[in-house]
Amino acid sequence: MAKLNLTRRTVLQGIGGVSLSMPWLEATAEAKKQTKAPINTAFLFMPNGVNPKMWTPEGEGKNYKLSEILKPLEAMKNEFDVLTHLGHKQAKHGDGHYAKTANYLSGELVHKTSGKNIRSGKSCDQIIAQRVGNNSPLPSIELGIEATRTGVDTNVGFTQVYGGHISWSDSTTPVPKEIYPQLAFDRLFSKNNLNTKLASVLDAVKDDVKRLNDSLGTEDKVRMDEFYTSVRALEKRIQRSIKNVKAPELDPQKHKRPDGGLPKSLQEHMTLMLDLMILAFQMNRTHVATFMFGNSVSGKNFSFLDGVEGGFHQLSHHANNKEKLKMYGKINVFHMVLFNNFLRKMKSIKQGDQTLLDNSLVMIGSGLRDGNKHEPINLPTLIAGGAGRGITRGQHRVFKKDTPMCNLLLGMMQESGIESNKFGDSTGVIV
Repeated sequence: MAKLNLTRRTVLQGIGGVSLSMPWLEATAEAKKQTKAPINTAFLFMPNGVNPKMWTPEGEGKNYKLSEILKPLEAMKNEFDVLTHLGHKQAKHGDGHYAKTANYLSGELVHKTSGKNIRSGKSCDQIIAQRVGNNSPLPSIELGIEATRTGVDTNVGFTQVYGGHISWSDSTTPVPKEIYPQLAFDRLFSKNNLNTKLASVLDAVKDDVKRLNDSLGTEDKVRMDEFYTSVRALEKRIQRSIKNVKAPELDPQKHKRPDGGLPKSLQEHMTLMLDLMILAFQMNRTHVATFMFGNSVSGKNFSFLDGVEGGFHQLSHHANNKEKLKMYGKINVFHMVLFNNFLRKMKSIKQGDQTLLDNSLVMIGSGLRDGNKHEPINLPTLIAGGAGRGITRGQHRVFKKDTPMCNLLLGMMQESGIESNKFGDSTGVIV
């Protein structure tokens, strides 16, 4: 059996339209030559803001103390920065949540409408995807856990469509997000959803897998074994999470392989989607991704957390009630636990002398500071990764009040290869 001609972009082709992109390997000819791995950009969005009394750390620079909400990130403290006083001034022109969600990655004014003439701004992730995304099979992936709602929120007069999208391909076109883990998984291995009932995608490429292993050294064989194991484990987790759940009603012409519905567990649903994002980066299927922990005004029930009763949006409107504030903060802590796990997994994936996290920029935050006040100023924001670009983390960086969030978005664009000195209302660059 002939050996494979290995390059960084080698893809194992199998039956049923399956393709398996390889992770970083010492043996790939291009990997040996290149001095920099492709930079991944990830944008993670939390709805409904945070408990402001539990978010901001004590102190500045490297000698700061993590706040109660950020405490789960203690072990990864040197991998991220806390950014204080960033905001979107254009979001001040719209009441409620929607005007602070649709423009989260653009900073542009969101047009108030009942839905017929939606208008926001082209988001930075899509600018990156459209200019550099052609170097990967998928220009970008958009993931979430809640379907986008339609209709008008009569409390504020905005269409609810705004609340389900942070990614916009242009000012009038939001990019749909995938909320079904099975379909998101399928997309990573085929341009079309898989029309096969194979037990594993690895079964479809087993011939190429054997040929590949014959071409690898000891360290790469270990790395590939870990990769194969993670793919199978993720497949099994998806199947377990949707077991006994009613399958969604989908268009059979567009969706060929929906084996189940949404996971019963909210925590498992979020974790699966974050793991799929990591897998997409690891396989070089894409270098641009977004994930929404929920839509604007998300009413997801968090009563599965100890000491929490009720839905997220309800608790974010705490009216300074001590008990509601406490429960609100516990939901924020839950998100940070998942984010810590996300960073830890990225840090564990080696890419030569660096890691997947080193070769990524990961932003997490919300379009609101306090869900009770709907303020788009001093937004809760963290930026992680970038060590592979010589970026040092581990600080609480306090900027001048009302510093544009677009400074950070512009910085991430520039690190991704976008030659631009201006984005939105930017006044400088933050990375």
